[in-house]
Amino acid sequence: MNKKDSKSIDSKTIVIIFIICFFIALPFVVKGFADNYVKENEEEVEEEITTSVVETTTESTTVTTTESTTESTTNKPETTNSKKETTKQSTTKKGKPSSSKSDLSFFDDALFIGDSRTVGLSEYGGLNNATFFSTVGMSVYNIHKTTVSIPSVGKVHLNDLLKKKNYGKIYVMLGINELGYDFNKTVNKFGDLIKEIKSLQPNAIIIIEANLHVTKSRSDSDKTINNKNINRFNQAIKKFSNNKDIFYIDINEVFDDKNGNLRADYTNDNTHVFAKYYKKWGEWLISKSVKFK
Repeated sequence: MNKKDSKSIDSKTIVIIFIICFFIALPFVVKGFADNYVKENEEEVEEEITTSVVETTTESTTVTTTESTTESTTNKPETTNSKKETTKQSTTKKGKPSSSKSDLSFFDDALFIGDSRTVGLSEYGGLNNATFFSTVGMSVYNIHKTTVSIPSVGKVHLNDLLKKKNYGKIYVMLGINELGYDFNKTVNKFGDLIKEIKSLQPNAIIIIEANLHVTKSRSDSDKTINNKNINRFNQAIKKFSNNKDIFYIDINEVFDDKNGNLRADYTNDNTHVFAKYYKKWGEWLISKSVKFK
């Protein structure tokens, strides 16, 4: 083999080796390009997804915040009004009748004389501007022996009180504790009391209050304190009124059942009404005050 042929073989060998190497390397080169392309696409997709999530979250947060703020702002006046209404109702329920100050002012110069029922009225009726000369067990037989503590006056007898201060209206409820005494004597004692009050307070209007009834249960079982005797006494003292400066009023229209007995659900001792009904009594007295103006 000459030198020329030897060079020709070497050249062919090199070409063959190059081709073989090219085909061997080609899959790796193609795979490298493919991997790089996929990676770049994945990054772009991930960037798009991230951007979309951020935008969506921002939009959602903005909308939610706006809606919450709007709802909160819208509801504030209702909450305020609700508080005002609650405060107003609460104030009305704390022992004072739901009436105007001008109505209550009628009792600025009022005096209430009576037994345990009138004591209840003084404590729960809401007539806090009135004066009360009342004790448990008071009667026409012991009234002049009894002393009562009067604000800004002190502990006094009734006659001393009537001499020290002038009243425009004087309410009197006595009689239930006297039902066991002689009927005519008790009526006369009551009449004497009204005359005495009038002589010491000539310019005052006197309002005789009918005695409250008791429940059917007590009325049917008590030989002394029963509604028959109460009605008899109420009718007797009503005769002392003249509808000029001495009047008669009957609270039983508020507390009686359809048969003329104190409603059983208004009391727990068959004789005295629950505290909340003294407020009703106070409101009733206010409604009747127009009659005496």
